[in-house]
Amino acid sequence: MKKQLTTLTRTDLEEWWERVPGARRFMKTLGDEAEKNRAAAIDISDEDAEDFISIFTEEVQRRNYLLVIERLTLDGASAMNEFVTTLAEHFEPSYLPDLLSGSLMADVARKKILSGYVLVVKVPGRASWLTELISDFNRVEDVDKGALIFLTSELPAQFTFRLTDFVTPYDVQFFAINLLETARLSQTEKLYTATLTAKLAKTSAVLTKNLSTPELYFDGARLMEEVFGEEFNRRTFERAVWETQIQFALPIVETVREKLIARNLIDLKKLLPVTDEFGKTLSSPWDMELRHLHYYGGNVKVFSQTDWDVLELVYRARNDLSHLESIETDRLEKIFSLTEFCSSFD
Repeated sequence: MKKQLTTLTRTDLEEWWERVPGARRFMKTLGDEAEKNRAAAIDISDEDAEDFISIFTEEVQRRNYLLVIERLTLDGASAMNEFVTTLAEHFEPSYLPDLLSGSLMADVARKKILSGYVLVVKVPGRASWLTELISDFNRVEDVDKGALIFLTSELPAQFTFRLTDFVTPYDVQFFAINLLETARLSQTEKLYTATLTAKLAKTSAVLTKNLSTPELYFDGARLMEEVFGEEFNRRTFERAVWETQIQFALPIVETVREKLIARNLIDLKKLLPVTDEFGKTLSSPWDMELRHLHYYGGNVKVFSQTDWDVLELVYRARNDLSHLESIETDRLEKIFSLTEFCSSFD
Protein backbone atom coordinates (compact mmCIF):
# COMPACT_ATOMS: atom_id res chain seq x y z
CA MET A 1 0.00 0.00 0.00
CA LYS A 2 1.28 3.45 -0.94
CA LYS A 3 2.14 5.51 2.10
CA GLN A 4 1.50 9.19 2.70
CA LEU A 5 4.60 10.92 1.38
CA THR A 6 6.66 13.02 3.77
CA THR A 7 6.47 16.67 2.74
CA LEU A 8 9.39 19.04 2.47
CA THR A 9 10.22 21.27 5.41
CA ARG A 10 10.90 24.95 4.90
CA THR A 11 14.61 24.20 5.13
CA ASP A 12 14.24 21.49 2.47
CA LEU A 13 12.39 23.87 0.16
CA GLU A 14 15.08 26.52 0.48
CA GLU A 15 17.80 23.92 -0.09
CA TRP A 16 16.11 22.61 -3.26
CA TRP A 17 14.84 25.77 -4.92
CA GLU A 18 17.57 28.16 -3.76
CA ARG A 19 20.78 26.10 -3.60
CA VAL A 20 20.38 23.18 -5.99
CA PRO A 21 21.74 24.71 -9.25
CA GLY A 22 19.30 23.16 -11.73
CA ALA A 23 16.21 23.81 -9.62
CA ARG A 24 17.34 27.39 -9.01
CA ARG A 25 17.81 28.01 -12.76
CA PHE A 26 14.34 26.60 -13.41
CA MET A 27 12.76 28.90 -10.83
CA LYS A 28 14.69 31.92 -12.10
CA THR A 29 13.65 31.18 -15.69
CA LEU A 30 9.97 31.05 -14.74
CA GLY A 31 10.37 34.22 -12.70
CA ASP A 32 11.84 35.89 -15.80
CA GLU A 33 8.84 34.76 -17.87
CA ALA A 34 6.42 36.25 -15.36
CA GLU A 35 8.43 39.46 -15.14
CA LYS A 36 8.28 39.78 -18.94
CA ASN A 37 4.47 39.44 -18.87
CA ARG A 38 4.47 36.20 -20.82
CA ALA A 39 2.51 32.95 -20.84
CA ALA A 40 4.36 29.67 -20.36
CA ALA A 41 3.71 26.04 -19.55
CA ILE A 42 5.77 23.97 -17.14
CA ASP A 43 6.06 20.23 -16.71
CA ILE A 44 6.59 19.29 -13.07
CA SER A 45 5.57 16.24 -11.06
CA ASP A 46 2.29 16.29 -9.16
CA GLU A 47 4.20 15.69 -5.91
CA ASP A 48 6.19 18.90 -6.39
CA ALA A 49 3.52 21.20 -7.86
CA GLU A 50 2.32 22.77 -4.61
CA ASP A 51 5.85 23.44 -3.38
CA PHE A 52 6.72 25.00 -6.73
CA ILE A 53 3.73 27.35 -6.59
CA SER A 54 4.63 28.41 -3.05
CA ILE A 55 8.26 29.24 -3.86
CA PHE A 56 7.35 30.70 -7.26
CA THR A 57 4.99 33.11 -5.50
CA GLU A 58 7.88 34.27 -3.32
CA GLU A 59 10.17 34.55 -6.34
CA VAL A 60 7.72 36.77 -8.23
CA GLN A 61 6.87 39.00 -5.29
CA ARG A 62 10.54 39.38 -4.39
CA ARG A 63 10.98 40.94 -7.82
CA ASN A 64 7.78 43.01 -7.72
CA TYR A 65 5.81 43.04 -4.46
CA LEU A 66 2.86 44.74 -6.19
CA LEU A 67 2.12 41.70 -8.36
CA VAL A 68 -0.75 39.49 -7.21
CA ILE A 69 -0.48 35.71 -7.62
CA GLU A 70 -3.80 34.04 -8.41
CA ARG A 71 -4.41 30.32 -8.73
CA LEU A 72 -6.91 28.58 -10.97
CA THR A 73 -7.64 24.95 -11.85
CA LEU A 74 -8.58 24.48 -15.47
CA ASP A 75 -11.52 22.14 -14.96
CA GLY A 76 -14.06 21.69 -17.73
CA ALA A 77 -12.83 24.33 -20.17
CA SER A 78 -12.62 22.50 -23.49
CA ALA A 79 -11.76 25.48 -25.70
CA MET A 80 -10.02 28.84 -25.55
CA ASN A 81 -13.35 30.72 -25.58
CA GLU A 82 -14.48 28.95 -22.42
CA PHE A 83 -11.21 29.74 -20.70
CA VAL A 84 -11.45 33.41 -21.68
CA THR A 85 -15.00 33.48 -20.30
CA THR A 86 -13.67 32.11 -17.00
CA LEU A 87 -10.99 34.79 -16.89
CA ALA A 88 -13.50 37.54 -17.60
CA GLU A 89 -15.87 36.36 -14.88
CA HIS A 90 -13.06 36.34 -12.35
CA PHE A 91 -11.02 39.41 -13.30
CA GLU A 92 -13.23 41.71 -15.42
CA PRO A 93 -16.97 40.91 -15.40
CA SER A 94 -17.65 43.86 -17.72
CA TYR A 95 -15.30 42.57 -20.41
CA LEU A 96 -16.76 42.66 -23.92
CA PRO A 97 -14.78 40.53 -26.37
CA ASP A 98 -13.80 41.95 -29.73
CA LEU A 99 -15.04 39.16 -31.98
CA LEU A 100 -13.19 40.67 -34.94
CA SER A 101 -9.82 40.64 -33.21
CA GLY A 102 -8.95 37.19 -34.56
CA SER A 103 -7.95 35.84 -31.16
CA LEU A 104 -9.81 36.21 -27.90
CA MET A 105 -6.65 35.60 -25.89
CA ALA A 106 -4.80 38.31 -27.78
CA ASP A 107 -7.80 40.57 -27.09
CA VAL A 108 -7.52 39.76 -23.37
CA ALA A 109 -3.84 40.67 -23.49
CA ARG A 110 -4.40 43.96 -25.32
CA LYS A 111 -7.17 45.00 -22.93
CA LYS A 112 -4.93 44.16 -19.95
CA ILE A 113 -7.53 42.11 -18.09
CA LEU A 114 -4.72 40.37 -16.22
CA SER A 115 -2.71 43.53 -15.58
CA GLY A 116 -0.96 43.28 -12.21
CA TYR A 117 -1.59 39.54 -11.95
CA VAL A 118 0.40 36.36 -12.43
CA LEU A 119 -2.09 33.58 -12.95
CA VAL A 120 -0.95 30.04 -12.10
CA VAL A 121 -3.24 27.50 -13.75
CA LYS A 122 -3.30 23.77 -13.05
CA VAL A 123 -4.33 21.73 -16.08
CA PRO A 124 -5.52 18.29 -14.92
CA GLY A 125 -6.17 16.86 -18.40
CA ARG A 126 -5.35 17.43 -22.03
CA ALA A 127 -5.98 20.89 -23.46
CA SER A 128 -4.30 21.07 -26.87
CA TRP A 129 -5.76 24.53 -27.50
CA LEU A 130 -3.35 25.91 -24.87
CA THR A 131 -0.66 25.92 -27.54
CA GLU A 132 -2.60 28.51 -29.52
CA LEU A 133 -3.52 30.42 -26.37
CA ILE A 134 0.11 30.79 -25.23
CA SER A 135 1.21 31.78 -28.71
CA ASP A 136 -1.53 34.40 -29.07
CA PHE A 137 -0.93 35.88 -25.62
CA ASN A 138 2.84 36.18 -26.14
CA ARG A 139 2.39 37.77 -29.55
CA VAL A 140 0.99 40.89 -27.90
CA GLU A 141 3.90 43.10 -26.85
CA ASP A 142 2.78 44.96 -23.76
CA VAL A 143 4.64 45.51 -20.53
CA ASP A 144 1.49 45.48 -18.41
CA LYS A 145 -0.67 42.65 -19.70
CA GLY A 146 -0.05 40.21 -16.85
CA ALA A 147 1.37 36.68 -17.02
CA LEU A 148 0.11 33.10 -17.13
CA ILE A 149 1.87 29.95 -15.97
CA PHE A 150 0.22 26.64 -16.87
CA LEU A 151 1.11 23.43 -15.04
CA THR A 152 0.74 20.70 -17.66
CA SER A 153 2.71 17.88 -19.28
CA GLU A 154 0.64 17.79 -22.46
CA LEU A 155 2.07 20.58 -24.58
CA PRO A 156 4.84 20.40 -27.22
CA ALA A 157 8.39 21.04 -26.03
CA GLN A 158 8.68 24.48 -27.64
CA PHE A 159 5.91 25.78 -25.37
CA THR A 160 6.99 24.02 -22.18
CA PHE A 161 9.69 24.47 -19.58
CA ARG A 162 10.47 21.02 -18.24
CA LEU A 163 12.18 20.55 -14.90
CA THR A 164 14.01 17.57 -16.42
CA ASP A 165 15.78 19.97 -18.80
CA PHE A 166 17.23 21.89 -15.86
CA VAL A 167 17.81 19.43 -13.02
CA THR A 168 20.56 16.83 -13.50
CA PRO A 169 21.20 13.61 -11.55
CA TYR A 170 24.08 15.45 -9.87
CA ASP A 171 21.63 18.06 -8.60
CA VAL A 172 19.42 15.37 -7.08
CA GLN A 173 22.45 13.60 -5.64
CA PHE A 174 23.59 16.87 -4.04
CA PHE A 175 20.17 17.35 -2.44
CA ALA A 176 20.03 13.72 -1.28
CA ILE A 177 23.48 13.92 0.34
CA ASN A 178 22.32 16.88 2.41
CA LEU A 179 19.17 15.00 3.45
CA LEU A 180 21.33 12.03 4.52
CA GLU A 181 23.75 14.16 6.55
CA THR A 182 22.63 12.79 9.94
CA ALA A 183 21.82 9.25 8.75
CA ARG A 184 23.61 6.39 10.52
CA LEU A 185 25.53 5.32 7.44
CA SER A 186 29.19 5.48 6.49
CA GLN A 187 30.21 8.20 4.07
CA THR A 188 30.47 5.64 1.25
CA GLU A 189 27.02 4.26 2.08
CA LYS A 190 25.56 7.79 2.09
CA LEU A 191 27.04 8.56 -1.32
CA TYR A 192 25.82 5.21 -2.66
CA THR A 193 22.30 5.84 -1.32
CA ALA A 194 22.24 9.38 -2.73
CA THR A 195 23.35 8.10 -6.14
CA LEU A 196 20.67 5.40 -6.13
CA THR A 197 18.09 7.99 -5.06
CA ALA A 198 19.02 10.19 -8.02
CA LYS A 199 18.30 7.30 -10.39
CA LEU A 200 14.91 6.56 -8.80
CA ALA A 201 13.52 9.98 -7.84
CA LYS A 202 14.32 11.57 -11.22
CA THR A 203 13.77 15.32 -10.69
CA SER A 204 11.22 15.19 -7.86
CA ALA A 205 12.32 16.88 -4.65
CA VAL A 206 9.50 15.18 -2.69
CA LEU A 207 10.48 11.72 -3.92
CA THR A 208 14.12 12.50 -3.16
CA LYS A 209 13.10 13.41 0.39
CA ASN A 210 11.22 10.13 0.83
CA LEU A 211 13.94 7.94 -0.66
CA SER A 212 16.97 9.56 0.98
CA THR A 213 16.91 7.34 4.06
CA PRO A 214 18.92 4.34 5.34
CA GLU A 215 15.90 2.21 4.42
CA LEU A 216 16.75 2.57 0.74
CA TYR A 217 20.17 1.11 1.46
CA PHE A 218 19.06 -1.74 3.73
CA ASP A 219 15.61 -2.65 2.37
CA GLY A 220 15.10 -0.67 -0.80
CA ALA A 221 12.40 -2.80 -2.42
CA ARG A 222 10.08 -2.48 0.56
CA LEU A 223 10.60 1.30 0.75
CA MET A 224 9.94 1.64 -2.98
CA GLU A 225 6.67 -0.27 -2.63
CA GLU A 226 5.62 2.09 0.17
CA VAL A 227 6.53 5.23 -1.77
CA PHE A 228 5.24 4.23 -5.22
CA GLY A 229 2.48 1.75 -4.35
CA GLU A 230 1.06 0.09 -7.45
CA GLU A 231 3.34 2.22 -9.63
CA PHE A 232 6.42 0.46 -8.22
CA ASN A 233 8.38 -1.16 -11.05
CA ARG A 234 10.63 -3.84 -9.56
CA ARG A 235 12.59 -4.33 -12.78
CA THR A 236 13.45 -0.63 -12.97
CA PHE A 237 14.45 -0.63 -9.31
CA GLU A 238 16.67 -3.70 -9.63
CA ARG A 239 18.36 -2.24 -12.71
CA ALA A 240 19.08 1.00 -10.83
CA VAL A 241 20.54 -0.97 -7.89
CA TRP A 242 22.78 -2.98 -10.22
CA GLU A 243 24.01 0.13 -12.04
CA THR A 244 24.82 1.84 -8.75
CA GLN A 245 26.64 -1.21 -7.41
CA ILE A 246 28.70 -1.37 -10.60
CA GLN A 247 29.63 2.27 -10.07
CA PHE A 248 30.63 1.85 -6.41
CA ALA A 249 31.69 -1.76 -5.92
CA LEU A 250 33.83 -2.42 -9.00
CA PRO A 251 36.47 0.25 -8.26
CA ILE A 252 36.92 -1.24 -4.79
CA VAL A 253 37.10 -4.74 -6.27
CA GLU A 254 39.80 -3.65 -8.72
CA THR A 255 41.80 -1.96 -5.94
CA VAL A 256 41.61 -5.16 -3.88
CA ARG A 257 42.91 -7.17 -6.85
CA GLU A 258 45.92 -4.88 -7.18
CA LYS A 259 46.62 -4.96 -3.43
CA LEU A 260 46.42 -8.75 -3.26
CA ILE A 261 48.84 -9.07 -6.16
CA ALA A 262 51.26 -6.59 -4.58
CA ARG A 263 51.25 -8.39 -1.23
CA ASN A 264 51.68 -11.86 -2.76
CA LEU A 265 53.82 -10.87 -5.72
CA ILE A 266 56.74 -13.25 -5.08
CA ASP A 267 54.58 -16.35 -4.65
CA LEU A 268 52.41 -15.47 -7.66
CA LYS A 269 55.49 -15.10 -9.88
CA LYS A 270 56.34 -18.73 -9.11
CA LEU A 271 53.10 -19.82 -10.83
CA LEU A 272 53.94 -18.13 -14.12
CA PRO A 273 54.06 -18.23 -17.05
CA VAL A 274 50.82 -20.09 -17.62
CA THR A 275 48.14 -20.22 -20.31
CA ASP A 276 44.55 -19.91 -19.12
CA GLU A 277 41.47 -21.72 -20.43
CA PHE A 278 40.93 -19.08 -23.13
CA GLY A 279 44.46 -19.33 -24.49
CA LYS A 280 45.74 -16.15 -22.85
CA THR A 281 49.35 -16.36 -21.67
CA LEU A 282 49.96 -14.85 -18.24
CA SER A 283 53.56 -13.72 -17.91
CA SER A 284 53.24 -11.30 -15.02
CA PRO A 285 51.10 -11.37 -11.85
CA TRP A 286 49.73 -7.99 -12.92
CA ASP A 287 48.13 -9.72 -15.92
CA MET A 288 46.06 -11.90 -13.59
CA GLU A 289 42.37 -11.18 -13.23
CA LEU A 290 40.37 -12.19 -10.16
CA ARG A 291 39.43 -15.51 -11.76
CA HIS A 292 43.12 -16.28 -12.32
CA LEU A 293 44.01 -15.41 -8.73
CA HIS A 294 41.12 -17.50 -7.48
CA TYR A 295 41.91 -20.55 -9.64
CA TYR A 296 45.71 -20.67 -9.77
CA GLY A 297 46.32 -19.11 -6.37
CA GLY A 298 43.69 -21.30 -4.74
CA ASN A 299 45.14 -24.52 -6.10
CA VAL A 300 48.48 -24.04 -4.37
CA LYS A 301 47.29 -21.95 -1.43
CA VAL A 302 49.26 -18.82 -2.22
CA PHE A 303 47.14 -16.60 0.02
CA SER A 304 46.75 -16.35 3.77
CA GLN A 305 43.31 -17.19 5.13
CA THR A 306 42.52 -13.48 5.54
CA ASP A 307 43.54 -12.67 1.97
CA TRP A 308 41.69 -15.70 0.64
CA ASP A 309 38.47 -14.68 2.38
CA VAL A 310 38.73 -11.22 0.83
CA LEU A 311 39.53 -12.70 -2.59
CA GLU A 312 36.55 -15.03 -2.32
CA LEU A 313 34.29 -12.09 -1.45
CA VAL A 314 35.33 -9.84 -4.34
CA TYR A 315 35.56 -12.71 -6.83
CA ARG A 316 31.96 -13.79 -6.16
CA ALA A 317 30.74 -10.19 -6.19
CA ARG A 318 32.53 -9.42 -9.46
CA ASN A 319 31.10 -12.56 -10.99
CA ASP A 320 27.53 -11.74 -9.94
CA LEU A 321 27.73 -8.15 -11.17
CA SER A 322 29.17 -9.24 -14.52
CA HIS A 323 26.08 -11.44 -14.95
CA LEU A 324 23.72 -8.49 -14.33
CA GLU A 325 22.93 -9.66 -10.81
CA SER A 326 23.02 -7.23 -7.89
CA ILE A 327 24.58 -8.28 -4.60
CA GLU A 328 22.76 -8.30 -1.29
CA THR A 329 23.31 -5.57 1.28
CA ASP A 330 25.41 -7.57 3.75
CA ARG A 331 27.95 -8.42 1.03
CA LEU A 332 27.88 -4.84 -0.22
CA GLU A 333 28.67 -3.63 3.30
CA LYS A 334 31.65 -5.99 3.45
CA ILE A 335 32.92 -4.68 0.13
CA PHE A 336 32.58 -1.07 1.28
CA SER A 337 34.52 -1.98 4.42
CA LEU A 338 37.42 -3.18 2.25
CA THR A 339 38.64 0.39 1.91
CA GLU A 340 40.16 -0.12 5.37
CA PHE A 341 41.56 -3.49 4.29
CA CYS A 342 43.25 -1.86 1.31
CA SER A 343 44.75 0.91 3.43
CA SER A 344 46.48 -1.73 5.56
CA PHE A 345 48.70 -2.56 2.57
CA ASP A 346 50.13 0.96 2.36
